[in-house]
Amino acid sequence: MSVNSTGEQNRIAGQDFHENSVQIDHFDGRHTVNIAIPSEKEERRPLVKAQRKELNALVAAIAEAGESEAFAIWQKVHAEVGVTSIEDMTVNQYQTALSFLQAMLDRCKEKDASKALVSLLLRNSEDNDTRQKLIRYCHINFGTGRFNDLTRNQLQLALSWLDQQSQETPHISTTSIPKRLSITELLRTYPKEIGFIFVVGFVVGAIIF
Repeated sequence: MSVNSTGEQNRIAGQDFHENSVQIDHFDGRHTVNIAIPSEKEERRPLVKAQRKELNALVAAIAEAGESEAFAIWQKVHAEVGVTSIEDMTVNQYQTALSFLQAMLDRCKEKDASKALVSLLLRNSEDNDTRQKLIRYCHINFGTGRFNDLTRNQLQLALSWLDQQSQETPHISTTSIPKRLSITELLRTYPKEIGFIFVVGFVVGAIIF
């Protein structure tokens, strides 16, 4: 739509518009101004196929990560954007929905990483004394000894501390002392060797005596 206004004193009444949504196509010495007002239909364009596919892929990834069911995730997206369904979503609302879903997926990945770190801490501190030292370290540095309440960065620091402690603690290897066998067990275990020793002893004794 184009509105032409010529002359210094001429004004067009009844036309409300915002200054930041108009474009001046031409302005010369005759003071002729062409004003183009954008159509509202351009702002209400529905999502294209590629955009819908990207949003559906993110919802599926979040649901697979165990955050919640797909329909519940879509409900959160609709509430965030301000629509009742994806059919009502426009291209102008796509970036908001995309950022919201990406943030949800990042939180899921963060939770998975934290669970893995907690599992490592528990596995590497099965000894009661080591576990108590680890809990004390967490209390002093993070204010809590509950591993599930720690952030990913705090869990990494705790795991690093635990690994350092295991390297500093000398490993004492204990050699098992062989059990003393009885005469009967010796005969059963080494019959040939004992028979040979007996024969040699008998021959040596005969020679001597």
